[in-house]
Amino acid sequence: MLKPLPFSWRLSRYEPQLRASREWESWTDRTDVGHSFNGFVLTEEEYLRIEDAYIAAATRFAVDVSASVFRVVYVGHQSGQYALVAGQTVIRSDLGPLVRGNLRGDLDCAIESTEGLYQLAFGYDLYMYLAAATPCEQAVGDSIRQGLWVEPSVPLALWGSEDE
Repeated sequence: MLKPLPFSWRLSRYEPQLRASREWESWTDRTDVGHSFNGFVLTEEEYLRIEDAYIAAATRFAVDVSASVFRVVYVGHQSGQYALVAGQTVIRSDLGPLVRGNLRGDLDCAIESTEGLYQLAFGYDLYMYLAAATPCEQAVGDSIRQGLWVEPSVPLALWGSEDE
């Protein structure tokens, strides 16, 4: 389990209020490219634009807390293009492939900065969870401007008590 940090967020590509609506459709996976949602066809270009926004957000939050070296704290499944192990060290330039792999379902992992100032984890339906030791106001604002929805105070699923 990870030690809770004072600030946490859930990032997603769609508005939280619409998630509960049965009348609204959303794409949640790369396999949805070419399909129509709410009258619009999801293109490869649009999918990649959103994926790049997630990568930029993960990087911006890391920069905001000056995190550049990370430790893999959890590894679930991974496709053959990954060979991560818990405890492995990765660097900030590795965030792109890690985020992309998690969003595409090829990888299931979580990382924490070696200083303990930044945590990154993923959920279903293109949810990305971030936690930090500082409020990361610049990263939050930049992520919103990139078109992501940023919900504050959503804890990482990997936070738990020492007794568990």
